[in-house]
Amino acid sequence: MNATEIKRASRLCHLACKIVVMRLSLSVNDRHPIRASLESKGWLGAHINLSQEIDGERDRVWLNSIDTSHEPNTVHSAWEAVPLSVGDKIEIQVLADGEADHPAEITRTSESPKNLFVDVENARQLLQAIKVCDTELWKVLELASTEPPEELKKIRLAIGSVLVELDRQLISPVLRRHPELLGYATENKLR
Repeated sequence: MNATEIKRASRLCHLACKIVVMRLSLSVNDRHPIRASLESKGWLGAHINLSQEIDGERDRVWLNSIDTSHEPNTVHSAWEAVPLSVGDKIEIQVLADGEADHPAEITRTSESPKNLFVDVENARQLLQAIKVCDTELWKVLELASTEPPEELKKIRLAIGSVLVELDRQLISPVLRRHPELLGYATENKLR
């Protein structure tokens, strides 16, 4: 590759890799819109909730974002929710880059009280134990291949549920506190 080709490839990569600001506005019954934006890797969305006979839930609409640029940690932002009634008109608009309102709430998974292990070596030991458990569960799945199809399906679902909970309750809380172990977890196929 010559110097011109390298510059061109670099420019193309820069354009392809550039994060585009995402922006939405939300208005109910033509009132002043709420504007939300996300300037990093992640999701920006609008949510409409209608509930029926569920304690503590109310009909509402709101904007939220999930910034995934610092995985395994994320930043969740939510803008003020707007109550809804029958007959309300909701307008959601995709906007060009510009100003946005400040979120009403911001939470960071890195600050979660559910994160586990202050000591990184204890966290590593837990991941090693989970790897052993994961390996043994896969062996059980291999043995279960001789079971009738309906039984095999139940076993797969049960083991899958255990693996999901291992991630949700142990692996993710450890990696949020100790992102330096993400490479170890990936190498051991725990991520």
